[in-house]
Amino acid sequence: MTVDLRQATEEDFARFKWCLSQDDAHREQDAEDWRSAPGEFMTFYDQRGNRVWVRIERVMRISIQHDPNVSKQATSKILYRGSRWLMGEARKKGFTELIFESRAPRLVQFFKTLLGFQRLRANYSVRS
Repeated sequence: MTVDLRQATEEDFARFKWCLSQDDAHREQDAEDWRSAPGEFMTFYDQRGNRVWVRIERVMRISIQHDPNVSKQATSKILYRGSRWLMGEARKKGFTELIFESRAPRLVQFFKTLLGFQRLRANYSVRS
């Protein structure tokens, strides 16, 4: 079976809205949100006309390691200023989200308090 990907047409969108309304897990979602900028609303389809819809967004994952011989104050300043710069550059390049994983409670609190990060729930990932 061959599967292709295209920009969603108005016909695709009409069918998508109906499918969304029939899905208990998604019916409360606003269909217009799926095709709002900066994401891309796309349709996977096969030669029989079967379709699956996807919203594609550019997401940046960052990993962090600091030098334990540098003061906490210096590390905090570098991390804050560097992260603000990175967030601005990511925005300019079309990324819609930054993600980081950490098991360090102080680092998590730093990113939540000073940079506005929030815990992700019901998300799954795979490396491409």
